[in-house]
Amino acid sequence: MRTIKSVVLLVSLLAGINLSLPGQQQTSEKKSIYHNGWIDLNKNGRMDVYENPKAPLNRRIEDLLSQMTLEEKTCQAATLYGVGRGRTGAEPPLKDELPTPNWKNQIWKDGIANIDEHLNGVGPNGKSIYATDIKKHVWAMNEVQRFFIEDTRLGIPTDFTNEGVRGLAAYTATSFPAQIGQGWRRDGQSDAERLSRRRNRETLRHPWQQ
Repeated sequence: MRTIKSVVLLVSLLAGINLSLPGQQQTSEKKSIYHNGWIDLNKNGRMDVYENPKAPLNRRIEDLLSQMTLEEKTCQAATLYGVGRGRTGAEPPLKDELPTPNWKNQIWKDGIANIDEHLNGVGPNGKSIYATDIKKHVWAMNEVQRFFIEDTRLGIPTDFTNEGVRGLAAYTATSFPAQIGQGWRRDGQSDAERLSRRRNRETLRHPWQQ
């Protein structure tokens, strides 16, 4: 049941992709997957049902599930914690700010449901130019997404998530008092919520929405 729900989310994400992804120049082979109105996500040279934005949602889900291996389905139920996330003195879960050739040997070579707190500048390993410069941050997130679309077997895009319990968890964002300290003043809490939402929109929009 969780797999089906995950794939429903994936197909919804696929439907919202802007086909003209920004970033560095791609090779002609990579460019060949981008067509007018659809992306050849599994790189087989034809439009599969799950790649067809006009196909019924249930058919797209069934088609994608039928092509997924057990490993790919498992990865769509998992979170990869991004650069910066981790405990002091411990190895960070994800060491690379940008995709490397070694990513094709890692678990996420089969895709991953979401990457949490990637390049947000928070944590013992979080210092990065991609966390403090918003234009560089957007470019870097595009490059990460490009890996999942162009270099995984089925091209399933990942989702980017972050924490916003008391303000967006990002180096350049405002951190507010804990909720228990805001509860006595409703207008202050509203301001915190409003500013948190604004920072989320500025830094966490999916790359294809930029």
